[in-house]
Amino acid sequence: MSLDHRTYELRQLRPRLREELSFSWQSYGGAECYVLEDEANGAYFRIGLPEYTFLSLLDGRGTVGDALSHTANVLGADALSESQAASIVRWLADSKLIVLESDLVNGNTARRAAPQKRGGLNPPSQKVPFGSPQSLLAAIEPILGGLFSGFGLMLWTALMIVACWQMAPHVDRLWQESSVVLSPHNWLWIAAWGLGLKVVHELSHGLACVRFGGRVRDAGAVFLLFAPIPYVDLTSTWRLPKWHRIVISLAGMLAELALAAIAAIAWANTTDELVRQHLLQLILTASVVTLLFNANPLMRFDGYYVLADWLELPNLAIHGQQLLANIAKRWLLGVSVTSPNWPEGRTWLVALYGITSAVWRTVVSVSLIVAAAAWWDGAGMLLAVGAIFAWFIQPLWRSLRYVVIGSPFEQPSRVRFALFSITAVAGMMLLLDDTPTWNSVKLPGVVEYVDAAIVRAEGAGFLEEVGVESGQIVEAGDLLFRLTNAELEAQRRELRAEVERSELRSRVAQHAGDLASMSAEDDNRLSLRAKLSELDHLHEALLIRAPRAGMISASDLHSLIGSYVTPGQELLVIGNPDDKEVRVLIAQDQFDAAEIANMNNALVRLNGDGSETIGHFHKVDPRATTHPPHPALCAGAGGPVATKISQEHRSSNDRNQQEFLDPHVVGYVKLDSNIGHQFGPGQLATVQINGPRRLLRDWLLEASRKWFSTRS
Repeated sequence: MSLDHRTYELRQLRPRLREELSFSWQSYGGAECYVLEDEANGAYFRIGLPEYTFLSLLDGRGTVGDALSHTANVLGADALSESQAASIVRWLADSKLIVLESDLVNGNTARRAAPQKRGGLNPPSQKVPFGSPQSLLAAIEPILGGLFSGFGLMLWTALMIVACWQMAPHVDRLWQESSVVLSPHNWLWIAAWGLGLKVVHELSHGLACVRFGGRVRDAGAVFLLFAPIPYVDLTSTWRLPKWHRIVISLAGMLAELALAAIAAIAWANTTDELVRQHLLQLILTASVVTLLFNANPLMRFDGYYVLADWLELPNLAIHGQQLLANIAKRWLLGVSVTSPNWPEGRTWLVALYGITSAVWRTVVSVSLIVAAAAWWDGAGMLLAVGAIFAWFIQPLWRSLRYVVIGSPFEQPSRVRFALFSITAVAGMMLLLDDTPTWNSVKLPGVVEYVDAAIVRAEGAGFLEEVGVESGQIVEAGDLLFRLTNAELEAQRRELRAEVERSELRSRVAQHAGDLASMSAEDDNRLSLRAKLSELDHLHEALLIRAPRAGMISASDLHSLIGSYVTPGQELLVIGNPDDKEVRVLIAQDQFDAAEIANMNNALVRLNGDGSETIGHFHKVDPRATTHPPHPALCAGAGGPVATKISQEHRSSNDRNQQEFLDPHVVGYVKLDSNIGHQFGPGQLATVQINGPRRLLRDWLLEASRKWFSTRS
């Protein structure tokens, strides 16, 4: 009787929808629906035809009962029931979408719903609004809005094609330089480029929204672990057609990819190394990073909204979370829950999305916590603790509270939860105690001859002739290069002539009986012949011969013809083709692993063709060095290790003298003589060293100890 009394009172209410509310018709999910827009509060609600019919009759003059009767006359069996109408009226009142009779009596007809504040301080994520950019976007839209049209799509496609065409011949170099750009030393620049690109990204969203008739109510930044991430409020797009919403969601990524294409064209047509480095940072940030995060539908970014609109599943993420919660309640807590019957259907797709997105969110959250602790030192540790509390401990506490206390409608089985928890802990302990792990480290290296002979120029001159090629077998004494030095030849001719004149003067003095003059001339002639002997030795050095038998190793020898060679300049290397080793670089934090590997074999893999072999890690230099053992390892030559111009060569014109940013220890991996001939000297390689077998438990404890030791 109490319920009937309340229902009767509800039927006698005369609510009125607020005058500023508006409705727009849409076809979504194969069915007609309406979007209810509360522009004052930036709220949008999708309702069906029965709900729209019922709401349209709430004009303040008729009662709820009259609206129900009229809806039944119009829709018949599809009309709302009294319980459904009661739920809708309560929802309207809670959302401040209707004005009740008590409000009319008190004169509160213009009451607005205050925006709901999210409770609690969330240190890892803080939202800072800057206000509405609508007027700015409306002023820019006539100039740039055309980019989000058919013509803009053709222009964007042409730009992508030109960029791919320009980059195609430089794919290998792009891959080599990318490893240096993504090194930790460039993270600050990458972050700066990322912030600028995100401003362009959000501006593009706003321009597209304004072009298609939407309104951007707010813009600002979300500080996630101290990192500012711009945002714009695109809630008004809910009243726009489906394909307009998809274009608006894609606008930011399309803008970033266009900037990446422009940077790629510039990168392919410039030779300045510093400019190329910054352009490559822009390319990677605007393409790889934005596609990895914004295009990823597992996070609620652009890719998610494109997927939801395309599949016409507007509540895909929420329904996925609800489904996972229901599964956990049913199987872990023994709660009898009713399977949801969503209007959109496709439960299997919702379940698949819920599982994959939950795993991805966990991975991203853990990665952000580790990054905060690593990047921000002491403050980062505090921030990481706050993130762990907000993202993991609070949800876990709410779950445990639900298990212990339950709710007025559900009482979970605590015995079932305890049995499951004990089983899970036991399984985890068994996994930690019985799962083996191997500590492995990968080191960059370069193939070299063992005890190779480096052929250098003894004298100076222009290289006139090259008598060998790379890979050729030579014997000791074979002619390798012929140099010419016109100045040296002129000095030799002058000295020979002077020796002849000295001999003539000596004979004249002898015939004249001038013994003193003859003796002085003989002494002068001895000095001249000594100088001539030195010049003859320098002339002989212009013919460069092989100091030993072996195989020639050099790059593009014939390009040296006509160049000027200085004394001591390295020209080529001669070594035993079956006796090679890989010289690897070991960073300071990898030295322990390398010491362990002194008693183990190492897997050697060539970077070019992927060929593999086994080598023996037999020696480590006792001291670290910043001087590269081979120029191929330097980033400037396309190598894997970041370098800079050495201080002693910074002020000179010699830009080839590089040094590592951090000291490295050089190790030596001996290759078996049976397969050593398959590896060419100067080839880059990666050496993988496996440490001893350890249990997963021990590995985790050791890794944690090292991490905390490093941070402290």
